[in-house]
Amino acid sequence: MTAQDGYAVPDTPVVVSLAGELDAADAGWAVELDNAIDLGAREIVVDLLNVTFADSSVIRELVRAHRRTADEGWVRLVYTQHVIRRVIDICGLSEVLPQFSTVESALRGSPSKLHPDDSHHSTTSDFEGTSS
Repeated sequence: MTAQDGYAVPDTPVVVSLAGELDAADAGWAVELDNAIDLGAREIVVDLLNVTFADSSVIRELVRAHRRTADEGWVRLVYTQHVIRRVIDICGLSEVLPQFSTVESALRGSPSKLHPDDSHHSTTSDFEGTSS
């Protein structure tokens, strides 16, 4: 770890594993993601393999995490569920939040080939938006 502004910054990516139904009613999962960033993590793999439901609040928090880390790092998502892919595609965020099929592939930066559009995804993004 290296020090930055009084915090110990991880030298390696942080993996945040989430499970179950994720929605605005139970935002404990969002706190876990925020805590990782607040503690200095700038390269974050979010493991969603055991998530059975995700509403728009999840997408909002993932975009927020992306914005908070984009200058110095990245947020990469691990999932294989069609329902998560569909929400990300509907929101037009597949370039910002590319799909990885395993934690290992996300750590390497090798996007999934589970979807025909994945061949053009990069591991970084040119997403620009207003800050949260």
